Amino acid sequence: MHCILSVLLSACLLISSLFPTSKAIPQQLSKPCGNWCATLLSTSEAAPQQPPATEEVSVSAPSVALMEASTGQIIYEKDAHTSLHPASITKIMTMILIFDALEQGKISLEDTVTVSEYAASMGGSQVFLEQGETQTVETMLKCISVASANDACVAFIYSRH
Repeated sequence: MHCILSVLLSACLLISSLFPTSKAIPQQLSKPCGNWCATLLSTSEAAPQQPPATEEVSVSAPSVALMEASTGQIIYEKDAHTSLHPASITKIMTMILIFDALEQGKISLEDTVTVSEYAASMGGSQVFLEQGETQTVETMLKCISVASANDACVAFIYSRH
């Protein structure tokens, strides 16, 4: 559910100038997404009210799906059924779950995460964590957000949190 919400939120923010916005959105999202999402949305300026676009939208992405979360109505799609690799969207989801746990008091920024053998073996974008190494939740968040570190995401996922 959080993954779908984060993808939809990202897509909505990217094309927000095409559709009218509503101050009701932050209240609708505050429960499943956490207060930090609602705060983020409520502090941004609403786009001026415009009639819905009547011409074809040009999107350079190879595949797009935009859905109204409360109704499930597909607003826009382009090659939406082609299976693609999620890339760093999974890292955004991981960060949403970490921030939710922080907000709920389940973890704190000072808690430590111990790197597993599996996490240390990740390839791609990484910060080269070593098996048995411990880092704080705060440091892991920085690794995920700044370095897009696969090893930090996996280390957090497989930790006791």
